[in-house]
Amino acid sequence: MTSLLGLFAVTLLAGLWAIFGPINLVFAVFLSSYTILSGYYFRADWRVLWKTTLESIASFSLPLKILFWLSSLLILVQSATAPFVIDNETYYIQTIKWLNEFGFVPGLANLHLFLGQTSGWHITQSVYSLSFLYENFNDLNGFLLLMLNFWAFQHLQSYRVSGNKIDLAFGLLPLSYLFLFQFVNAPSPDLAVYVIAFLAFSIYTSDENATEKLKLLSVLLLFAVYIKITAVVLLLLPILILIRHFRQINGQFIPIRLLAGLVLFLWVIKNTLLTGYPFYPLTFLPYSEADYVVPKDILSYFFSHDMMHSFYIPFGTLEKASLSDMLKHYFLLNGIDSVIGCTTLLLLISTPFIIKKYYPKQGLQNLYWMFVVLLVLLILSSPQYRFYVYFTIFLGLLVLAVLLSKEKIILTVIGLSCVGCAVLVFIPMSFSSLTRNTMLMQNSTFEMENMIFPKPNSKYKSIYTAEIKGNLHYNAPQNTELFWITGNGTLPTVSKEQLDYFETYFHVIPQKRGETLREGFKAQNVNRHD
Repeated sequence: MTSLLGLFAVTLLAGLWAIFGPINLVFAVFLSSYTILSGYYFRADWRVLWKTTLESIASFSLPLKILFWLSSLLILVQSATAPFVIDNETYYIQTIKWLNEFGFVPGLANLHLFLGQTSGWHITQSVYSLSFLYENFNDLNGFLLLMLNFWAFQHLQSYRVSGNKIDLAFGLLPLSYLFLFQFVNAPSPDLAVYVIAFLAFSIYTSDENATEKLKLLSVLLLFAVYIKITAVVLLLLPILILIRHFRQINGQFIPIRLLAGLVLFLWVIKNTLLTGYPFYPLTFLPYSEADYVVPKDILSYFFSHDMMHSFYIPFGTLEKASLSDMLKHYFLLNGIDSVIGCTTLLLLISTPFIIKKYYPKQGLQNLYWMFVVLLVLLILSSPQYRFYVYFTIFLGLLVLAVLLSKEKIILTVIGLSCVGCAVLVFIPMSFSSLTRNTMLMQNSTFEMENMIFPKPNSKYKSIYTAEIKGNLHYNAPQNTELFWITGNGTLPTVSKEQLDYFETYFHVIPQKRGETLREGFKAQNVNRHD
């Protein structure tokens, strides 16, 4: 928890810094100096924290210790493998590079639309990429899952002592690693939201007093929203506590409002600089005085309902589809989408009865209805399972905690999960039965040399050619399967096919606003007959 709160503070500081310049060596020296000074000042607190951590691990039973160290080792090993997530190749790597070399660049989304989505978690990763030392540091998610792993095993130990099933539910999180491991070797904001959500669920269902709950939940969930706006539904948790205990905690609300105001300010400034729209991808209240505003018709097209739903309903047919057609197509898709969709539907039907019978005092009903609200919002906007799957995992663990009660069985299933993760990490496998996407059909495996040298940030060994369009000199990847892919090319990198597409259908090309890349990019209209 302490480390996560510290990461939030670092993220806000870096988000402010990136407005004025790159997150590079200068920032690293500044942050390191502050860390050393504050570490010395709070040295007594650090000793206590370190001591309690070691004591907590020492309290684990021998089987738990073995499983804890084994799962932690597997997380480290997975961190050294090549990234699996497609978004890493389309914009994660490039987003972090732009932050490291320039900070927030005005109109960057005109070069590549996805770069306008710069997440708070990518700002965090840019701090710890240390690109001025070594180019393959992009594994902050590995550290994040290590923290979650320790937290989960603490709950398993707590269950051994108290027999509380909610502790067991959180302790069974290692059973989800077969799914979560795909996010470990890339700086995916999704994993950060999942981890924060699990911590928030634990705090909300705990016996802590309302004031402490409100403070912790507000800070954690503001971090989650700064990382990914789809997590905004989680803010209902502190709102519910505030409504229920308003008289008791009203005086404590001022610092939270100040923090929320700072987060909103940084989020709006980031969006305005990168895209010209303060509430991107929403297009109202554009910064119309800026020459770098992304053309509205481009956003209207790529963030239209048809486009957001096109991964499971043929493009252009959404208006004719009934709600039942949408639900059938979405939840019964082939591959992993169908597995997660069907599992979600089964849990939505079964968990209300399980919560009522086995968890009547934990306040889980509110979490269940939050899940329903989130699903409705996503069905109306962009129903991708990665935006809600942490709820599915949590409800599934609640069910498993009821079914699994004997310690030997619990240890056995966690051990089997570790074996499954080991197979995933060390043995090449095909996922063709789970996905139609050729870019996701093969896992990334660990090799002995990766003990010293982790695999590159990109899983592709792309060849880049120098291209020119107007005053823009850029690097274009060759022979990519998707025109959004940029990989690990030298800035600025963008697909030639992508620029040609935007020129043909939207009649704009990205151009530098000045002599340097730091001055940003604008969308320049071109004659449609050129």
